[in-house]
Amino acid sequence: MSADGQRIATPIANSGSSRVVAAIALMRPKQWVKNGFVLIPLFFSGHGDIVLATSALVAAFSFCLLSSAIYIFNDVCDLEDDKVHERKRYRPLPSGRITVPAAIVLGIGLVIASVAAPLLTGLPLRFFLIAVLFAGFNLAYSLGMKHIAILELFLLSSGYILRLIAGSTIVGETLSSWIIICTGLVSMMLAVGKRRGDVANALDQSGGRRSLQSYSLPYLDQLTTILAAATFVTYLLFCISDYAVERFGADVTITAIFVLFGIFRFLQILTVESGGDSPTDIVVGDGPLRTSIVMWLLTFFVIIYVTR
Repeated sequence: MSADGQRIATPIANSGSSRVVAAIALMRPKQWVKNGFVLIPLFFSGHGDIVLATSALVAAFSFCLLSSAIYIFNDVCDLEDDKVHERKRYRPLPSGRITVPAAIVLGIGLVIASVAAPLLTGLPLRFFLIAVLFAGFNLAYSLGMKHIAILELFLLSSGYILRLIAGSTIVGETLSSWIIICTGLVSMMLAVGKRRGDVANALDQSGGRRSLQSYSLPYLDQLTTILAAATFVTYLLFCISDYAVERFGADVTITAIFVLFGIFRFLQILTVESGGDSPTDIVVGDGPLRTSIVMWLLTFFVIIYVTR
C-alpha cells in the first residue's frame, strides 16, 4: 500500500509544482528589470541614506508586483489571440498550464500586495498617485488602445517615464528635463523596435493586434533611425550642458561612448538579426549591450560617488 501511495503522491506533487512554476511564469519576473527605472533618481541623486535606499527598493518592488498584475490582466484579455500566436501560445494561460480564475485571483493578490508594501513603509501619497496613473495607462492599453497605431507606442514608452517620476517622489527631488527627454526617446526607440520585430518576424498570425496592419518595415526603420539620432544628439547636448557639467563635472562626456555603442548594437540586433520583439530579452541576454549599460552605470558611479 505504501508503494501505491507513493506512486499516487508523486503526480500530485508534480502537479502542484507545475502550477507554481506556471504562476511564476505568468507574473513574468524577467520583465521586472524595467522597474529598475524607479531606482534611477536615487542613484543619480548621490544620496547614501539607507532609509531612502530602503524606501526606493520598496517602491521598485511595489511596481514589480503591480506590473505583474497588469501582465496577468493583459494575458486574460488576449487569451484567444495568444492561443494562435507564434510565441505567446506557450504562455501559462493559452497553453492551459493555469486557469483563468486562478490567474485572476493571483492578479488581485498582487495588486493588494503592491499597495500594502508601500503603505506599511510610509511612502508619500504622490507615489501612489503615479502608481495609479501607471496602472490606468496600462489598463487602457490592454482594453483597446494597443490597437491604435502610434498611440500605443506612446503608451508603451510612458511606463518608463512614470517609473522615473515614481522614483523621484522617494528622493524628493524634481527630475531634470534631460533625464525625462532621454528616457522618453530611449523608451520610444525600444517600443518601435518591439513593433519592428513583430512585423519582421510575422509573429501575429491571427491579426489580433490590429495596430500592426498600420506599420511597415520601411516606416518603422525610419522611426528607429530618427529616434536613434535624436537620442544620441540629446544625450550629447546633455553632456555639454551647464546642468551636467555643474552636477557631474566635465568627465560626464565619457559616458557618451557607451550610449553610442549601445545604440549601434541595438540597431544591429534590430535590422541585421531581426530581433527587437522583446526588448527585455535583448537587454538581459545580449552580452555587448548589457556590457555597455553596465559600463555606463559604473562610470556614473565613479563620477558621483568616488571622484566628486
